[in-house]
Amino acid sequence: MIEEQAPSNQLDATVIRYDKTHSLVIGIFYILGCVGLVWLINWFDWPFIFAILSVIVTIVSFCMDYFILPYLRYKSIRYEVHPTYLEILKGVFFRTREIIPIERVQQVSIEDGPLSRRYQVQIVEIQTAGTSHRVPLLLEEDAQALKVRIMDLIKEVQSDV
Repeated sequence: MIEEQAPSNQLDATVIRYDKTHSLVIGIFYILGCVGLVWLINWFDWPFIFAILSVIVTIVSFCMDYFILPYLRYKSIRYEVHPTYLEILKGVFFRTREIIPIERVQQVSIEDGPLSRRYQVQIVEIQTAGTSHRVPLLLEEDAQALKVRIMDLIKEVQSDV
């Protein structure tokens, strides 16, 4: 039976540091895009208000992505492994609750990149026949434990068949 309450496992607070650093890296691309846009505005002699607007949008986007969204993502992502299904709750503005039956899981993989390895943060990806589901921003120990738990449940389901 599916629980009415939210999943109990929440992210560790240390993932906020990773998310903020990720926002800084993305912010470099915001700035490069803004500089390119201002250059184009100057090159084509478009009204200067477009340059001002692009700078304002860049600053507001970066500030939101750096100061606000990491905390909201940290609070919004939850997951829990039940005996027959995996439940993932995520979404900052639009909440999504995914229920993945364990018998449908075909593969569990762990993803990381250079920045996530630096902060020891990983993404667990659960693949079923038709879709892929992700539990982002897990610490390495939590990601490995989640993978092992799901794999153990898969073995139990397959041995019962």
